[in-house]
Amino acid sequence: MSRKGPLAAGALVIGVGILFVPAVLMVMVLIGGRSGPTTTGCGTTAAAPDEVESVEGLRPEQLATAATIVSVGAQMGVPRQGVLIALATAHQESGLRIYANDGRGDDLKPDQQGIERSLQLPHEAVGTDHGSLGVFQQQWPWWGSMRELMDPATSARKFYERLLQVPNWQDMPVTDAAQAVQRSAYPDAYADDEVLAEDLLDGFGVQDAMWTGASYDTGCIQLAGSPGSVVAPIGNPSAFTDLHNFGAQGGRWSRGHTGTDFSAACGTPVRAAHGGTVIVKTDEAWSGRWLVQVSTGPGRLTTWYAHMQSLNVVDGQPVRAGDQLGEVGDLGNSTGCHLHFEVHPRGGSIYEDSIDPSAWLRTHAGDQVEPPVSSHTTSYVVASFNVLGHSHTAPGGNKPGYAPSHQRIRGAIALLEAYDVDVVGLQEFQHPQRRALLARAGDRYAVYSPPDGPANSIAWRRDRWALVSADVLTVPYFNGKPTQMPIVRLRNLVTGQDASFLNVHNPASTRWHPGNERFRDQAARRELATANAIIEHYELPVFLMGDFNEREEAFCTLTAQGTLAASAGGSHAGGCNPPRNPGIDWIFGSTRTTWVGHLAVRRGVHGSISDHPFVVARAIDVSAASGGPTR
Repeated sequence: MSRKGPLAAGALVIGVGILFVPAVLMVMVLIGGRSGPTTTGCGTTAAAPDEVESVEGLRPEQLATAATIVSVGAQMGVPRQGVLIALATAHQESGLRIYANDGRGDDLKPDQQGIERSLQLPHEAVGTDHGSLGVFQQQWPWWGSMRELMDPATSARKFYERLLQVPNWQDMPVTDAAQAVQRSAYPDAYADDEVLAEDLLDGFGVQDAMWTGASYDTGCIQLAGSPGSVVAPIGNPSAFTDLHNFGAQGGRWSRGHTGTDFSAACGTPVRAAHGGTVIVKTDEAWSGRWLVQVSTGPGRLTTWYAHMQSLNVVDGQPVRAGDQLGEVGDLGNSTGCHLHFEVHPRGGSIYEDSIDPSAWLRTHAGDQVEPPVSSHTTSYVVASFNVLGHSHTAPGGNKPGYAPSHQRIRGAIALLEAYDVDVVGLQEFQHPQRRALLARAGDRYAVYSPPDGPANSIAWRRDRWALVSADVLTVPYFNGKPTQMPIVRLRNLVTGQDASFLNVHNPASTRWHPGNERFRDQAARRELATANAIIEHYELPVFLMGDFNEREEAFCTLTAQGTLAASAGGSHAGGCNPPRNPGIDWIFGSTRTTWVGHLAVRRGVHGSISDHPFVVARAIDVSAASGGPTR
């Protein structure tokens, strides 16, 4: 990693870093030599240090990037020493500038080909060092997507996440701690950047080791948005007025008002106040067409959002703090455009355990509320999706009502990102669809397809997983034709834990291809035997997903030996008891994993993207020995 590289002619040196700076630090950067306190958009007071403008002759856009790094550290609760290390690293690696990469360094790995696409994203300089991108010169794609690595806030978060995993990092010299994360060819290079990093922290008023300095209002920063933390349900403080009417009496409420109303223009984005799972109710007339709830689990914190005129989410969708749920509306028992917001700490009904939302927001801004996963577990989000092959919607195909495949793949990519999928098995994934996915999202997803064609492929997030090995399993398909199904062994880039994934498509019995039951049975037996062999010989978590073209029989065959369990549930207590209303698209996992969620998404999918549901599940590998963080 190196910051060496010419400033690109025509590069977008427009201070793009400023776009990412929360309100408090934005004020501190832009006021330069002014003195005295300055009131921020959150109604709090922030110091305005004169020293910031003159630190080492840094330009405003460099100061803005430094402010972003400091702000992200504050949001994550990183001690001051960690932020010092981050600033020293960023200055050494890039001079606090956003780097693209022209791919001309002649040192790219095979999966780094195409890095020159980074030139299309906002940047301030261009380098050629391996696959390095962004302020921290992090290696694409192993550290993340191009957009993530060239976003100072996201790249800073990724740096902090790695730093916090380094044993005893707080006791190391700055250059040693930085090197433990960066693994640079110049391990001592960060030492001479420590003084400048100290000057920046002093200039920003960060004096205290644990962020207690008066010049920081971390609650205000958190309200600007932090995944996993409590944020305001309408992000811009100037876009709404809190009416503070919790408990009010009136003719429109049969009892005391159970929430507070945020008066805002119709169409204003409504955000999730914290992470959790979306529940959409359509039988609460008072709230309009929908009552949206975000729940952290049964009997746990749940927030309610009512009167919205449109939705951006579906029932069962996982969301993070700040994700858009919909738009402010005037539906149901409403007298004007506003968001009705409720807080239920124990997940109760409308008149149970509701508390004053305004007071709750003031108290909990920035708190982490998502249920933590044990540090000795690894969490996986796995999906299976029959994307409806290109040939079905091409001229002369049998699905003329659907959009062309390249448009439908856009919808498939949106599903993968909306549900934060780690690994997905894709069926009917034909050549044009593979090309479309890689063209639109190849910087974020890698794909393995068997040699005989991509119809059955596996895709995974580049920033979370690395390919260890790939193989195929041959099963009988239509009329017994031998067909290759993909197997990949992937390594989690954070925990170092390996897992194996198999994706299959077993033959259906149709009018044109009758009598495939015996081939389907043969395929299922081979798939089970392969999964069991991996479990026995490699002791890895195994996931088997696909279109099995069977309902109860697929479940009973694949789970009977007790080595695999279905994400949709079911048991073998007193016989084979499959889950209710099973489809033909399944996800199974070895029993060393625990399933903590399953969803078959049909709304917005069936009839437009595919004729199959998008099946997604979350599993926890309880045997992972790594102490790394999980999502």
